[in-house]
Amino acid sequence: MATTRRPLTSMTSSTPMASSRSLASSSIPTSISSPLAPQPQPKSPLPLRALPSALAVKSSPSVPHAPELYEPLIKAILRQRLLWRIFLGSIAFCWVQTVAWTIWCLGGIEELGIGGVAMVPVTPSTSMMAYVCWVVVALPIVVLRKRHLTGYHSTSKTPLKTLRKALAKQSTKSAFLVYLASAIIATLLHVSLARMSKSNDPRLSLFVKSKKHPYYFNGRLVFLLISQVIAACCSMLRNIMMDRFVFRWPSSFNQTRKSAVTFGDFLRTLVIVALLASVSVPTSAAVFAIARLTLPILYRLPLLHLILRPFTAHFLRGPWTILLPVQHFALLIRAWFLAFSTLSTWEVAELLFDSFVSQPIPVSHMTADPSVTLVSGAASSDIIFKYFAYAELNELSTDLSPSASARRTALFGDQKYSPNLWSHLCRESLLLLGRDYQHFLRRGAPPTLPPPPAVASAAQPPPTFLSTPVSVIKQPIYKQAKPSPVSNVINSLGSDGSFAQAVEAGAEAAHIPDLFKSATTALPVPTEVTKSVEDAKDYFGNVRKSLGRASCRYTPSAVQEAFGTWVDWWTRERISKVAEGSLPGRELDLLVVEVLSRLTCSSLTEDRYGVVQRDIPKILEAMLSFLSAIEDYQIELNALRSPPPEEEKGLSDKERIQREVLRIELAKASEVLGYLGDGFKNGIARIVRTFGGKLNAFKFPPLTARKLQGFVDYNQ
Repeated sequence: MATTRRPLTSMTSSTPMASSRSLASSSIPTSISSPLAPQPQPKSPLPLRALPSALAVKSSPSVPHAPELYEPLIKAILRQRLLWRIFLGSIAFCWVQTVAWTIWCLGGIEELGIGGVAMVPVTPSTSMMAYVCWVVVALPIVVLRKRHLTGYHSTSKTPLKTLRKALAKQSTKSAFLVYLASAIIATLLHVSLARMSKSNDPRLSLFVKSKKHPYYFNGRLVFLLISQVIAACCSMLRNIMMDRFVFRWPSSFNQTRKSAVTFGDFLRTLVIVALLASVSVPTSAAVFAIARLTLPILYRLPLLHLILRPFTAHFLRGPWTILLPVQHFALLIRAWFLAFSTLSTWEVAELLFDSFVSQPIPVSHMTADPSVTLVSGAASSDIIFKYFAYAELNELSTDLSPSASARRTALFGDQKYSPNLWSHLCRESLLLLGRDYQHFLRRGAPPTLPPPPAVASAAQPPPTFLSTPVSVIKQPIYKQAKPSPVSNVINSLGSDGSFAQAVEAGAEAAHIPDLFKSATTALPVPTEVTKSVEDAKDYFGNVRKSLGRASCRYTPSAVQEAFGTWVDWWTRERISKVAEGSLPGRELDLLVVEVLSRLTCSSLTEDRYGVVQRDIPKILEAMLSFLSAIEDYQIELNALRSPPPEEEKGLSDKERIQREVLRIELAKASEVLGYLGDGFKNGIARIVRTFGGKLNAFKFPPLTARKLQGFVDYNQ
């Protein structure tokens, strides 16, 4: 049955009401309108609005910054180690020392007996004295190390420059004040402990017991204070030379000890402390003797003897100063043990801090996404926190368990963050290697400043326009008042007045020399005057040279030779220090190379999307460039090597010693370079062995390809 299709206009009104409305509206004429009728207002258009869609692109979050995610976890664990290991260990050591001092001050086992000796460790006074000793001796050193801890070694080439550079820092000055105050307070605590024990009076009061002179200083207490100050100076000098404020980098991050502090470390520390105490006591005796010998000179100064006499007049009398240590041997023994206890407390606190802080800190298991935490820590601005992150990444890269493999797969295939985790880690690692590579090329020198911008050219004169010139009246238009006679005289006597102009004109006419025209004319300086001024400036230099010649004339040759050897050691530049200064972050660089190479090798089987493969050329180019620079430096060092011993038969003993010193320095520098160079070689060889012929798919620069070909040929 066929159906008829109606037009679209017939379907607009399907009901009678609709048809009637349409007819009524069609009967109203549209061409004629009444002026009194309201005019229809135009309808405002509806605002445009986009349709909501679930396919809208959302920006991916970036990797959280290290101060927000990684560093708080590290700081929490370090705080726990500080409280329960470093503080607790140093308190225990102070308690043992206080027990020993208390037993000695009370007379030992002969006076106390076995029961009394057993009761000394548990008495409240012993515990209180041990706590006070820890607060004033050990605690300041730990706080000082925590505040001034750094991750970069010193780049000074000589011991003299090392000392000068350290003394120029504000941290060194504050550290010395802390050591000095700690040593003095430790002396006062020892005096208080000795005076509390009534069985043995050490005669360590502040003033001597004299009714006639009640304010004379006690020489025994002065000597103890001097010995403690010398001990503080020795400890501070040792810290400067050893660069103790630097983070204790492990020699090999793959080999971690089971215990942070071993018995060998503790025994080695006590031996060093005994040597320092043995040096400080004789030095204190020499300082005390020099101070006593210079006291008569101070008494000759005006007004100063009036201040010193009530306190130090008794030091002018008595036996010869050199014989005083023999007469007070017990005081020397007490000073040695006091210096030993103070230095050992400092050194044990330093040992505990270095040992427990440098231990690896695993924190990835404490977060929901361990990979994000470690990648965030790798971008930390602190080199120490960065080291902890890479150390844990190295453990992840070497772990062969299925869980570690799943974590590496998730790291490679991350699509949540922008840039993804691997790109973020690779970029931070290559930036670190690039900065250290540039520092190595400069041999530790600071980066050169960019040249100053070129001076802008002179401003162009404004363009001139053709115009008709207008005459300008350059005379005053107002009538000036007639000047008074007094003002005329003053103006004529002025520097630019008519009188001066007349004199100048007369001088020119009479050809008067310039010397009489102006008082500002420079007088010629004779050569003798200039020479005398230069000699006066170098007066102190001449005095120093004359004193040096006089000392060389009257000093034995053996002493001169020993002094010259010491001066040469103190001012000689070390080649090994130059190499160490060129590679200040070599431990972290080696760890970065280890992590990059192992993760790259793991990506061959665990990277599903080939994210890592696109970065292999950049990784290999960075490693090979750094390795080439290291090998070039090794070639330079080998050129400085002295001939073999067979060719040194005609040399003097001094020249042989110098060549032996040079040989030792070159060996140390080669060891530093070889430590990092072997790490780069192992990382490159690991990647070459893993990928093999698949490396032909990548394009490398000519120099990189030539260097890489050697590794490929060696591993085939």
